[in-house]
Amino acid sequence: MQHHTPLKTHHSEVELSHALRKARGDIFKTRLKAILLRKRGYTPQDIAERLLVSDRSVTHWVNLYNTDGIRGLTPKPSGRAEGNPKWDSSVFEALAKEIDKGGYWSIPLMQAWLKKQYLKDIPEQTVWYRLDQLGYSHKGARPHPVQGNRKAQEAFKKGVSFRSWYR
Repeated sequence: MQHHTPLKTHHSEVELSHALRKARGDIFKTRLKAILLRKRGYTPQDIAERLLVSDRSVTHWVNLYNTDGIRGLTPKPSGRAEGNPKWDSSVFEALAKEIDKGGYWSIPLMQAWLKKQYLKDIPEQTVWYRLDQLGYSHKGARPHPVQGNRKAQEAFKKGVSFRSWYR
C-alpha cells in the first residue's frame, strides 16, 4: 500500500470550488483542481491521470497547499525581477559606425568594445538583436577546399557514384 500525503483542512470543498471559479490562469486552476480532487479522496495517481500531470506534481502541490493554503498554489512570476534592461540605441549606432570602418567583428569583440567605450555589459543576444535591427547580418565562415576535384563534384551533382563497390 502506498503512503499518500494527507491534505490539511485549510478550506472546505465549497471554499475550494468557489476559489476555482474565481481563479485566473491555467496553472493556478490546475493546482486548485488537484487539491479539490484530493479533498474528495482521489489518490495523487488518479488526479495525475485525470489532469494529465505527473503524480509528483500533485504531491508537490499538496505539500504547497499544506504549508500555505491556496496562496501556496499561486505560480511564481517568471523572468527577471527587474525586467529587461533598456539599452540606449545610440550605443549600438556608435558600434555600427565602428564596424563600418572595417575589420573582423565577432560578438565577443563587440561586447568588449561596448564594455571599454561605455562600461556596459550587454548580453550576446542583445547585441545580435540590435545589430539585426540596424540591418547588419552575420556572415559565417564557409569551407573553401583548396584542392577541390571538379570532376568528382560534377559527378556527384549528376548523381553518379564516383566509387563503385565490387566483389
